[in-house]
Amino acid sequence: MATIETKPVDPSVNPSEASAGDSGKERNGKSGPERKHGKSFVYMGLRDCEDALRKIDHHAKSMSREGFARALGHDAPKGRFLHKLDALEKFTLIQLDDENVRLTPLATDMLYAGSEAARTKARAIAFLAYPEFKKVFVECPKNQDHPRTYIEQFVSAKLQIVNEVERFIKLFIESAHYAGLLEGEPNPAAQAFRLKPAMTPAAGAQDQVEAKQEAGDGYAIMPLEEVEAYLESVGLEDYRERSEVSQRTTGTFRLAASEGKVTVEIDRPVRIVIKAQDLVTDLPAIVSALKQRGFKA
Repeated sequence: MATIETKPVDPSVNPSEASAGDSGKERNGKSGPERKHGKSFVYMGLRDCEDALRKIDHHAKSMSREGFARALGHDAPKGRFLHKLDALEKFTLIQLDDENVRLTPLATDMLYAGSEAARTKARAIAFLAYPEFKKVFVECPKNQDHPRTYIEQFVSAKLQIVNEVERFIKLFIESAHYAGLLEGEPNPAAQAFRLKPAMTPAAGAQDQVEAKQEAGDGYAIMPLEEVEAYLESVGLEDYRERSEVSQRTTGTFRLAASEGKVTVEIDRPVRIVIKAQDLVTDLPAIVSALKQRGFKA
């Protein structure tokens, strides 16, 4: 990511406004700017991103940049509007070209999927698509309180976000809550946070049961934080937004004993369901990707 210098923040200015700066330069599809002292991060949380996307017609699923800027209260597609585009792009909710803003399939699911469970699942995927949020989420143990001080140290030392740790944590907590991954109500001033495992959908015990049933007999949905790494390992990372990955809850094993060692080999099949956009192009591309990783039909 490119680095730009910013002026010192005026204490009288709202931190959420001053933090983003007001650059009038063209983005040209590149990643957003960074601040002088430490890395940048998303300008909007997940809920605000969803509210922004609802300005785009759900039938066309596309809008001109100028029209989208005006819909979000900007006179032209520049300045803070570019930071909003950057946030939407980092959550993998839009695709950009020179003239238009288009909803991704994930954004369409998050906005218009037929059930709340499906919409919650899409929010969780979008939340974990943003690399810095995912790093914090993976670092924190689930279903137990995690001290705020540790998160602050992790954000500043590991993520190199120096000057705006408080705002980053605020956006992280609010977005995690909106994605169904936070226990209780969001409180950025709390001294500890408790996160839920990123199952699909991540909403409660009943939803977990339904997710297992949807995955098929004997299969359970793979946690979202593991899905990306698994798809990459089999060469299907390009289909992450369209994939649901599940693994059989039981399997077979083989034992081998030699030279004072016992080797256990466990075979638990994994099922990947990819929502096809065009079978004619998707099928050969998927087969080719798998074969390149050494898999055979």
